[in-house]
Amino acid sequence: MVAAWNAASYPPIGGYDAAEHIAYVHDLVDDWSLPETGASYTPPGFYLLAGAATRLGQALALDEPERAALWVNAALGVGTALLLLLFTRLLFPGRPVIRWSALAFFLCCPVVLRTVSMFHPQPLVLFLSTLAITLTAWMIVRRRYGVLIWLGLALTLGAAQRVRSVSLVTVGVVLVTLAVAAVVDLGSRRQIRNALLVFAAAVVLVPLPWYIHLKQTTSSAIFGRASVTSSVLESPWPAAFYVSPGLPDVITDPHRPTLPPRLFATLYADTWGDYFGNWSWGPPRPELTAETNRRLTTQSVAGLPLTAIALAGWLALAGLALGRRRDHPARLLVVLLPVAALAGVLFYARQAPHPDGDTVKAMFLLPAAPAWGVSFGFALDVLLERSRRIGLAVAVVSAACAAVSLVYATFASVS
Repeated sequence: MVAAWNAASYPPIGGYDAAEHIAYVHDLVDDWSLPETGASYTPPGFYLLAGAATRLGQALALDEPERAALWVNAALGVGTALLLLLFTRLLFPGRPVIRWSALAFFLCCPVVLRTVSMFHPQPLVLFLSTLAITLTAWMIVRRRYGVLIWLGLALTLGAAQRVRSVSLVTVGVVLVTLAVAAVVDLGSRRQIRNALLVFAAAVVLVPLPWYIHLKQTTSSAIFGRASVTSSVLESPWPAAFYVSPGLPDVITDPHRPTLPPRLFATLYADTWGDYFGNWSWGPPRPELTAETNRRLTTQSVAGLPLTAIALAGWLALAGLALGRRRDHPARLLVVLLPVAALAGVLFYARQAPHPDGDTVKAMFLLPAAPAWGVSFGFALDVLLERSRRIGLAVAVVSAACAAVSLVYATFASVS
């Protein structure tokens, strides 16, 4: 409901680099050509889908035909939520608290609802990434490694790379998890090993034409643009960027005008609030006011317990997954995704540093959002098992914080 409301209310031009993405669609659909500027470094996968939706919007005589693409992204968000339910059930059968808590965390996280409301490729990456980890979990848990499931997984990961390069994070996590499964599952080792090389080749071959195109037209086959360290900053980020928690501004003033670019502080503020001003302040919304700042501060506070619980759950799952690899190798997907996503952000931040932190966005971590949801659900489930009184108290606090975030992530609420 919230995703649908946002898709109907949020201006298509309001999202991250929306003008560039919309221009890409029109170049692709109207002239059947790739743009040479703007978002030209981005693969055309999403733009083909958004172009078809925009054409439908024109046929329906919508005032803003591009809004039809927002409806598509909202549907992708709903589809991802359904996949998360299936993924969690595969990993933790018979534990409904984990399943529904993971879904609640995912649905109430502002960066998720905000991004699926925008004219942007990232919701399609999120959907394909979640589909890939769900297929991988299904293979490992059910110990079924037929040709069709391998083909479906390879096409999913290949297609994700034709949408955005951040999907390489999921490719790496899936390959490592399958390799571990091949080592620990003696009964299926040969079956996995024989298919793994062919699978890896297919994952590369599907996006290969795009990588060749980038290599021929730009200086980077993956990013489509070279490092800008020398032209934007005289030196890479200082040490404070990597280690500073950004206190107290990350709580009291969690936005770009006041909080300087700091890796963890920026990612936190952009996950639970609106660091860059594409949602509750800045164009096309009113400028930043004291009232808006108080709302952003509330969001930062509300995100603290949810983040702490999810982190505790992730640490517990990491210990279990690494200590009992033979029992549940599929759970490595939950453990590895957040690490790989953060490593990807670190690499990109160093590859293309920008004075205002523009290359450090929480949406780059979006493929790991389902894993954080599972981690949150796992922590809550364990607390309820160990001490029902403490578990219920934590659940009540979490529900209140999630409700605050859900209201904030509903676009009409910041009008």
